[in-house]
Amino acid sequence: MSAAKKSKTYHFNNDWEGEFFFCMVKDKCICLICRASVAIPKRGNLESHHKTVHKNYEKYFQPQSELRKQKILDLISCLKKEQTMFTRPAKQSKAASIASFKISHILAKHKKPFEDGLVVKEAFIGAGETLFGDFKNKTEIMSAIRELQLSRPSQDMVDKLKHGM
Repeated sequence: MSAAKKSKTYHFNNDWEGEFFFCMVKDKCICLICRASVAIPKRGNLESHHKTVHKNYEKYFQPQSELRKQKILDLISCLKKEQTMFTRPAKQSKAASIASFKISHILAKHKKPFEDGLVVKEAFIGAGETLFGDFKNKTEIMSAIRELQLSRPSQDMVDKLKHGM
C-alpha cells in the first residue's frame, strides 16, 4: 500500500497562480512573492504557505480583481528577468570558451603557435566592426569577440592570480 502512495504524482493547476501567487518553474512550484519553493505541488501546501506567510496579500489584492491580476503579471515578469540575468552571461561565457577552443584547435592543426591567436582575434575584431556595423546588438557581438581568450595569460596576471590579486 505504501508503494501506491509513493507513486502518486501531483500536477500544478494554473488557477493556483491567481489564487496563491505560485507558478511552476522547471518542475518546481515557486512562490512569486518570496521565491520559496514547495516540495509537492498540492493545493493544500500552496494554500497553507500563502495564508501563513502572505496573509496581508488578500487585503491589498482582492481575489479576481484587476489589481491582483496585474500584480501577478508583474511578479512573473520580475521572476523571468531574474532567471535570464543568470543564464545569459553563462551562455555567453560558454560560447566564448568553445570558440576559443575551436580557434586553438585550428591553430594546432596547422602547426601554428598559440600566440597567433592574438592575430586571429585582432582580425576578428576588425572584421566584426565592419560586418556588424549596422546590427542593433553590435556592442554585444563585439564584447563576445573581445571575451575570446586566445593567448596565454601574461606573467603579471599569473602572479596576481597566485597572490589573490
